[in-house]
Amino acid sequence: MNFIKLSFIIPSLNEAENIVETLLPLQSLRQRGHEIILSDGGSNDNTIQLSQNLIDHCIHSAAGRSTQMNNGAKAASGDILCFLHADTIASEFIDEQILSSLHGAKNIWGFFNIKLSGYSWQFRIIEWLINKRSCLSHVATGDQGIFVSRDSFNKLSGFLDIPLMEDIELSKRLRKISKPLCIKNQPLITSSRRWQKHGIMRSVLLMWQLRLRYFLGTPAATLARAYQTHSPQYKPDIYPPDSNKQLNENQLIIFVKAPLPGQCKTRLIPFLSAEQASEFYKSLLTTCFDNITPLENTDIAIHIWPDASHPFIQKLGRIYCASLHTQKGDNLGDRMHNALQLSLQTYKKSVLIGSDCPVLDQAYIDKAFNALDQHDMVLGPAEDGGYVLIGATKIETKLFARINWGTASVLKQSLKNSKLAFYKTHLLNTLWDIDTPEDYIQYQSLLEQT
Repeated sequence: MNFIKLSFIIPSLNEAENIVETLLPLQSLRQRGHEIILSDGGSNDNTIQLSQNLIDHCIHSAAGRSTQMNNGAKAASGDILCFLHADTIASEFIDEQILSSLHGAKNIWGFFNIKLSGYSWQFRIIEWLINKRSCLSHVATGDQGIFVSRDSFNKLSGFLDIPLMEDIELSKRLRKISKPLCIKNQPLITSSRRWQKHGIMRSVLLMWQLRLRYFLGTPAATLARAYQTHSPQYKPDIYPPDSNKQLNENQLIIFVKAPLPGQCKTRLIPFLSAEQASEFYKSLLTTCFDNITPLENTDIAIHIWPDASHPFIQKLGRIYCASLHTQKGDNLGDRMHNALQLSLQTYKKSVLIGSDCPVLDQAYIDKAFNALDQHDMVLGPAEDGGYVLIGATKIETKLFARINWGTASVLKQSLKNSKLAFYKTHLLNTLWDIDTPEDYIQYQSLLEQT
């Protein structure tokens, strides 16, 4: 039996936040003889650098999804072309799914069911509607991983060079040749970020309206302008505070992780099971928020990794009247810098804390804000050599450069960076946080004494 090669083509533009997570599951495909092509539209972040060891080819293209995918297809050597979005996560066995579905079938193209990454019950309804609509109409959207034989794609001259609806337009031409194969058993996981950024119902209604107008003959260029008009470039707040509320001069930023088993408090595993570590982290978050609130003259922002959609985190936002944000950046330093930079665009003083220190309280945070009256930066040292708090009145990228995060040298390196930046820095008293099983045991002993 002849080997059938697949080419996975991924258009990208400033996708540093997602690209590694997308590419990692595809590495076993390369070992089995398939290829991964990144068609980049001119990224000015770290997308290409992060991808370079995880792809076979990088195509530098003019921006525009249809243009980028067509250019990627021209460079492909596979028998089957599969187009994936840069924020979509596929199974490591996606090649087997595609090849087994095409084997012996007359169909020359197909797509996958999807699962949205968000936790809201509304996303379950949206994904069900998308999957049902696509299988009934034989029309797929780009985040459903459209795959097609290379010969058929070339005969149709690929995607039309239009700014929107290029996936739907190609589906309509392909379905005239054959019905599509709809792979349902292992759906692609696609990011729910556009719904989170622009509002769930607002996004759904907008896309329905645009598709209806396209069906009625409205040019794609007109629809693209309408899409841009109704889609704000950045809307970080999932649960924003009252827009009529008078903002304070200070903001407290709290860094948290979504309490998912196996993705939080991992250094406590296997001392605790993944589920136990997750439940412990939830209790730790509650303790953290109870200890530090209420704060006078201070607004609260919760920055979450990997995204702000977890229901437990949204509940915290409602209880403590905090705005919710997704952490942005390739590493912890980038994410802290971006959070502080965003905060200092609005507030005079910003303090950022983690959620792992059960002895950090209101008085400690007040000392940090007070220190910023006379200093550019304040740090709250941790016993393990890191810090539990950082505050600033101004922020620069160099403060977070060349730091070995997660090691005992973090505080020392941070102080060196602040000195090189000519920052006047104040140190608070040293606290301890919970990272290891020994820390956990110490905390449980403390609880038993109270």
